[in-house]
Amino acid sequence: MQAIVFDAPRALAPHLPAWDALAVGAGRPFCAPGWMLSGWREARTGDARLRVILVFDEQGLAGVGPFFAQVAFGLVEMRLLGAGFSHRIGPLARAGREEPVAGALAATLATMRPRPASVVFEGIDRADRWPEAIAASWPSRRAPRRRDDATMDAPVIELNASYEEWLERRSRSFRKEARRLERRLQEEGVSGRVAGDEEAIDALLELHHARWVRRGGSNVGDAARAVIAGAARELPPDRLCVALLEAPSGAVAAELVLSAGDTAAFWGGGFRPEWAQHAPGTQAMLLALRTLSERGSRVVDLGGGAHDYKRRLADANGPIAWRTVFPRGPRYPLIRARLAPKHASQAVRKLARRLPARQRKYLAQLRRRLGRTR
Repeated sequence: MQAIVFDAPRALAPHLPAWDALAVGAGRPFCAPGWMLSGWREARTGDARLRVILVFDEQGLAGVGPFFAQVAFGLVEMRLLGAGFSHRIGPLARAGREEPVAGALAATLATMRPRPASVVFEGIDRADRWPEAIAASWPSRRAPRRRDDATMDAPVIELNASYEEWLERRSRSFRKEARRLERRLQEEGVSGRVAGDEEAIDALLELHHARWVRRGGSNVGDAARAVIAGAARELPPDRLCVALLEAPSGAVAAELVLSAGDTAAFWGGGFRPEWAQHAPGTQAMLLALRTLSERGSRVVDLGGGAHDYKRRLADANGPIAWRTVFPRGPRYPLIRARLAPKHASQAVRKLARRLPARQRKYLAQLRRRLGRTR
């Protein structure tokens, strides 16, 4: 195995098709280089340095460690590209090569300069064993410490390329209500389309913020448009799309979906609050699901958060997790101290999820307001 660290997107260009093929083979839409590198170009903050590790064997590209180094107070956190902007991200490996790829990633991370004080896996699939495998392969007499930071439910649809069969598994009342609301929207002159053009992306983000304005505002920043538009240019047309509902007066609801192989994932969406009685967000999701079915998607990831509307659509739960690997060394106490406020905040959020819905809503609004005033 040979591992090479890339610190510039241009140098990665010859390897992007092979990287994308690994994302497609793994069914990980948000691990595609078109999405991850667009996020890197448009949304990185602070002292962030690209550190993508490509691992090669005799057959070619065997694995990808899509990392970047976040430097603060002289300490280096290795984070995943797309962290904070998408879920179910992480390293990739050709099937059957996970263990040697993990070993190559661990050896490369351990010898980087400056040396990482932590390796953070944010929003990975809870079933992924990358943190454990990399920690177990770390070349040190003292094994790294591992910390499970948080876990979040993430509902999943088992579409199996048949929208009608999936719909039949929903409750009779859900099917009846969905068809009634679809007719009501049609009577109001609302039509649907699936596109990836900049007009659709603009409408998506406008609707997203419109939905959240009465709930304290969204944490999706101004860079989101550039990230999504950049990914739309890099990915094939059927890999990134917006399911858009439009009335004569303008856009009503939209949902962004990415695909890789037989798996698709919702990123987010929104709708006009004045249309809420027609459940336009759910109708936009149903439009997306019909399209995904026609394109052969078998699994659809609804993303983090077990909201009621997701539960009504989902067949299963595929939790996501936040985990950290701490190499043992002189900087270990420093990084634990620096991350203590973050870990305390995660613990508070975990406790907050046990509160009644009204109190959770109030705390979420307060957190967003505080975030905007910093």
